Amino acid sequence: MSGDQVAPMLDVADLRKTFRVKKGFPKSVTTTVRAVDGVSFEVRPGEAFGLVGESGCGKSTVGRSLLRLVEPDSGSVRFAGLDIGRATERELRRLRRRIQIVFQDPYSSLNPRLTVGNALAEPMLVHGLADRRSVTGKVIDLLREVGLPPEARLRYPHEFSGGQRQRIGIARALSVEPELIVADEPVSALDVSIQAQILILLQELKDRRGLSFVFISHDLAVVRYFCQRLAVMYLGRIVEEGPVPAIFETPLHPYTQLLKSTSPVPDPAAKVTFARMEGEVASAANPPKGCHFHPRCPAAMDVCRTTAPTLIQHSPGRKVACHLYPAGTGQETAAPPPASIPPSSATRSDHA
Repeated sequence: MSGDQVAPMLDVADLRKTFRVKKGFPKSVTTTVRAVDGVSFEVRPGEAFGLVGESGCGKSTVGRSLLRLVEPDSGSVRFAGLDIGRATERELRRLRRRIQIVFQDPYSSLNPRLTVGNALAEPMLVHGLADRRSVTGKVIDLLREVGLPPEARLRYPHEFSGGQRQRIGIARALSVEPELIVADEPVSALDVSIQAQILILLQELKDRRGLSFVFISHDLAVVRYFCQRLAVMYLGRIVEEGPVPAIFETPLHPYTQLLKSTSPVPDPAAKVTFARMEGEVASAANPPKGCHFHPRCPAAMDVCRTTAPTLIQHSPGRKVACHLYPAGTGQETAAPPPASIPPSSATRSDHA
């Protein structure tokens, strides 16, 4: 059976989430923020699926909605065939053991009043995976698996470095033996050398335990290393999806091309021409009509300003939401191709 025929472990369909925000003083005005606007994707067993985009694009809201830490407004999230949105309290309790999350800031996600040993033991005791006599041994095994000494269980979170705290956060997620982990910017708050160590650890855990990941990041280099497939988000929508090697080799959407061209290349000898990213990301409270990216797009056409493109199948395994690629053709229109994005004035060697 080919990879495309494998039943997905996680199936997200038309997920939407809005927030109401009050602004202004002394008279406040309520504004609706469309954080997630019709997101759909699948994650296969044993796969690392990446969600990439600039800050504010809604990727973290998607991740939290998968576990109902944020309740979506509409759409469905199915895990192993079960609709998470309609799960009963008992079903949700079981699901939360099978799906875990690793947060961006490990310090704020750990209880400062609990020792590391107690923080790791608590979920195992709650879910009946250990008893009082065996839990200490399981805690020690977990700490060793994430690269920490057994005596770390006796210390408090503030006594560890950022990288060590993230290892503790990973250990806590592993404590209930999950099948899927939502990793929400798990290395963005760490130094580059520590990022590499954590990514290597996650890759080893993925291979050893057969884990699936939804890996959320704004860093294309990190996703390129860790993920097999990737979805690029912009203002609450997915604009491109496909295998990581194909997207990096031939990005289809102008936004994906801009992200790639502004990402450092880890080769001291390579000459890199950086594209000019014009403008700022529009507000999700007042997104542009039509294609959300058209005010910043160098290939924008009249239709982009009035009609939102749908996410279509461009070629086997690849999807794109862009009017440059009419549905069913697999080809670009006669409009200026994304390759015409103007470079910046500086062409230099980049030292990653």
